[in-house]
Amino acid sequence: MIMSNETFLGFRRPDGRFGIRNYVLILPTSVCANKVAQDIARQVKGATWVNNDFGCCQVAGDARLTEKTLINVANNPNVGAIVVVGLGCEGAEPLRIAEEITAFGKPTSCITIQEEGGTLKCQARGISLARDYAQQLSMQKPQQAPVSELLLAMECGGSDTTSGLASNPSCGVASDKLI
Repeated sequence: MIMSNETFLGFRRPDGRFGIRNYVLILPTSVCANKVAQDIARQVKGATWVNNDFGCCQVAGDARLTEKTLINVANNPNVGAIVVVGLGCEGAEPLRIAEEITAFGKPTSCITIQEEGGTLKCQARGISLARDYAQQLSMQKPQQAPVSELLLAMECGGSDTTSGLASNPSCGVASDKLI
């Protein structure tokens, strides 16, 4: 049974996609900024962060791959606004990342620990920015959207003896019903 007439409540993004969540993403551009990003996210309701084990000591192609990955994380339809947090000297450049993210039409800010004058000042500035974004996002009302607009992601948790017998077929049936 295909759910072609079913709907869900979601937040329309500037590119037309829908997200079920409306997160403020705190996006660290290097491992050096992880703790600051995590602390900002913990202080702001509606904020989340991703761990980044890269960014420092990367050059050329490696740094650019990290940048592209972070940019695409910010493009997730469950993200409504982004605060990019960098150290300020990493190979994955915070300002370039933020500038590319703005092309998605989502509110985006960029701060660095060095430019803000240290960890505590950067955290305070990030909390302020994230709270402002969270306030803006809280004003958005979810809209009805067809299930066909739902972006579905699945992850294989690792193969074991039951994967091929139960979990993989179950995921397939569930996704078939949504498509």
